[in-house]
Amino acid sequence: MSKALSLNSRAWWLPALGSGLAGLALAWHHPLWPLVMCLAFGAWCAAAAWKPNAWLLLVPACLPWLNFSPWTGWLVFEEFDLLLLGALAGGYARLACSPSQDPDTPRSPWLWFPVALLLLLGVSGLWSMSRGVMDAGGWAFDWFAGYTDALNSLRVFKSLGFALLFVPLLSSNDTRPAHAGQLLAWGMVLGLLQVTLAVLWERAAFPGVFDFSTHFRTVALFWEMHVGGAAIDAYLALSAPFVLWALIQSRRPLAWTAAAALALLAGYACLTTFSRGVYGAVLGSLVLLVVLIWVQKRGISVLASGSPGAPGHRFAGWRPKASVMLALALLIEVAGVLGAGSFMIKRLNTADRDLDSRLTHWQHGLSLLQHPTDWLLGIGLGRFPAHYAREVPRGEFSGSAKPGDGFVTLLGPHSRKSLAGGYALTQRVAAVPAGQQWVSLQVRTQVRTDVSIDLCERHLLYDGNCQSVFVRVTPGEQAWQTLVLPLRGPALNGGPWFAPRLQMFSLAIANAGGSADFDNVTLLGPSGFLPLENGDFSHGLAHWFPAAQSYFVTWHMDNLFLEVLVERGGLGLLVWLALVHCALWHVVFGRARSTALSPFLAASLCGGLLVGLVSSVMDVPRVAFLMYLLTLMCLPIRKRSVLPL
Repeated sequence: MSKALSLNSRAWWLPALGSGLAGLALAWHHPLWPLVMCLAFGAWCAAAAWKPNAWLLLVPACLPWLNFSPWTGWLVFEEFDLLLLGALAGGYARLACSPSQDPDTPRSPWLWFPVALLLLLGVSGLWSMSRGVMDAGGWAFDWFAGYTDALNSLRVFKSLGFALLFVPLLSSNDTRPAHAGQLLAWGMVLGLLQVTLAVLWERAAFPGVFDFSTHFRTVALFWEMHVGGAAIDAYLALSAPFVLWALIQSRRPLAWTAAAALALLAGYACLTTFSRGVYGAVLGSLVLLVVLIWVQKRGISVLASGSPGAPGHRFAGWRPKASVMLALALLIEVAGVLGAGSFMIKRLNTADRDLDSRLTHWQHGLSLLQHPTDWLLGIGLGRFPAHYAREVPRGEFSGSAKPGDGFVTLLGPHSRKSLAGGYALTQRVAAVPAGQQWVSLQVRTQVRTDVSIDLCERHLLYDGNCQSVFVRVTPGEQAWQTLVLPLRGPALNGGPWFAPRLQMFSLAIANAGGSADFDNVTLLGPSGFLPLENGDFSHGLAHWFPAAQSYFVTWHMDNLFLEVLVERGGLGLLVWLALVHCALWHVVFGRARSTALSPFLAASLCGGLLVGLVSSVMDVPRVAFLMYLLTLMCLPIRKRSVLPL
């Protein structure tokens, strides 16, 4: 180690301390386990400093499950943020303690171009976030802010912000290109495995593993889909190419069999989303991947002939036969899901009508750009839901929740009766004992309001068995009315032992124009009180999670490119497209085309872009961060003149 650290090295302490303090503040305010989170965060910071590349494996591996929003009530913040902040704190601390770098280190002559694009994208994102905050009425901090609040702009921006903060760690000398690529790929494989297992549990618990006729679309553990969206769609499109990577990497029969099982599970997860966008994106990315591997293997370059290709591998004789058997098994799986059930057939039969609805929705979304400044700079990050609900005819929310001083106000749809009851304030509850259940609450209203109260076996979007009560509340002589109501319905049996069902308590307004204040909400069972966290709403919306059903149009643009245009403007869209183009060029036609991981990165990124033709992506921070990270892995951002993979 050199005698003194350079000024540049010492400057890394600023982002290290900033990330560490931000992470500790977030952990300390965790609604469930503040002390545990603080201790775990500190340990992770130390581990990230000791093993600087560990985050490349752990971040994609933990991404599918590290979010407990239905239990915490957080929408803007999540536990995944703690993982990223810890990786940044540890990584920057290691950079700060590293010896000064050799000033004569050769640099790639094209390094300035992607760096300039990243800087422009960062400036565009910050400007769009500031426009969003101002559009929402100015900065107002709330740990439990929602989609119409100023902090929603921060929620949408943080995926880009985190990705840009990781650029110095990816370009540091501690990050060996080949090793970094291997870690990322294994992280993607582990993450996809968790998603497929979650899908298997979800379907076993509710419609059944082999029931393909019931209207049930899987979401795994992507709780961001409580207002619809395409979180699982985008994730599957981004991760599917790494299944083939795992198959190619497996040299022994046992390892190959495990990878083949993952391929079948991933196919099942894709098919049971019943999303035509997923089908097209995954199929398109895999076809592209096969072409890129074929081109790479033969050393064919589009720009110049005679470029050396990646060295081929000689595989054992069992692999071709096993690959054919796997292909046949996948075809049988596709035929079974699409042929044995009627749900997907109904969706395919309504494709024309759905396309017309989508085109109308896009036109309504573009109508939000009402001034030249909007077309140039956008309406602001995270402002699409609020603008759409306010400005598009019949584009209203199906409901909303507003915390008061020790109570909560629930509102139904403003005018559309068909949306009544489609928005609820929910809370996860522990196993409910058998017997009669009651709910006790205080309610206050100024207009006649229908209230629906449910205790259901529910994962996220669809109900199993439910015990419910419906009550019509009218203004009374006293402001607050105390109600004790019995819940009627079938017993909540909890599902099979191998796939237990989660249970959810919910409050909803069941008529258009209705609104009511709620306080002191309590569940009563045969043995007395059942716990409901923050039932008096003294901590705002902590532990309460808003969830919509059936109607999700207001929350999403349903197109990645139009989403960027509407919220970031034409300039933001051009910069983002230029960055994606630069990344794909580098791994498909540029110097990185002969590296082992380049076809998989290119196919993954293209899969995300394909699903983005019919889905929003940037409004889901976890998945948007993954897309940004894969883009960074494709860029030539290292200081040395070596490939980035």
